[in-house]
Amino acid sequence: MKAAIVYKTDGLVRRVERCLSSLDIETISYNQPSEELEKFDFIVSIGGDGTVLRILQKLRRCPPIFGINTGRIGLLTHANPENFEVALRDAVEKFDTESFPRIKCSIEGELLALNEIAVLSKQPAKLIDVKIKIDGVEVEKIRCDGFVIATQIGSTGYAFSAGGPVVEPYLDCLILIPLAPFRFGWKPYVVRMDREIEITAENAIIVADGQKKSDFDGTTVIERSEYPAVFFRKEDRLRNLFDKVKDIS
Repeated sequence: MKAAIVYKTDGLVRRVERCLSSLDIETISYNQPSEELEKFDFIVSIGGDGTVLRILQKLRRCPPIFGINTGRIGLLTHANPENFEVALRDAVEKFDTESFPRIKCSIEGELLALNEIAVLSKQPAKLIDVKIKIDGVEVEKIRCDGFVIATQIGSTGYAFSAGGPVVEPYLDCLILIPLAPFRFGWKPYVVRMDREIEITAENAIIVADGQKKSDFDGTTVIERSEYPAVFFRKEDRLRNLFDKVKDIS
């Protein structure tokens, strides 16, 4: 078995290598994510949620990810630096995994996102007109700073800061929410993950998980990707979500 270690800072790399070596697992370490990560049996991420999202931007086929949180929130991680060895050994020995859907849009290639795809004004402090269709049915035209289409995993990310609902991680859905809408009383939509979201805007940019961006003028479709994000199973993921939300609320 072969594992990749991806780290933001290298303070824990040697400990992770020793832990996996004791399980007869070969490791290669990367300071930056790479497409090469797809060839490994699993990945250990040392960093915060942003490190996990950067890894996912490089992957279509996703080996299981185990996250060690050295960041702030750590919703996508499994253990802290102080005591990760026990949790990592247990995860690798059981090799019990779970998948969460990603979304995609085709624009200058394909953008993939675990958390959200955001359509934002290209000019700061300037409103844009956004039109939204769900499965071909127009549901909204609105002037706003931008628009976020988030997954249930992304409900605690950009969508959360825009006033969106917290959604449990095992409820596959899409959350549609505007940023600073020029209208009173606007509420977010929550729809099934298998819906096609058609979005039209001009003078905008599209950003996937805060990592990859592209200029956008016109119409694109955002829908479920056939390439999910895969993690080692986290038994207390639901409790962890609610505890973390209380900490940041």
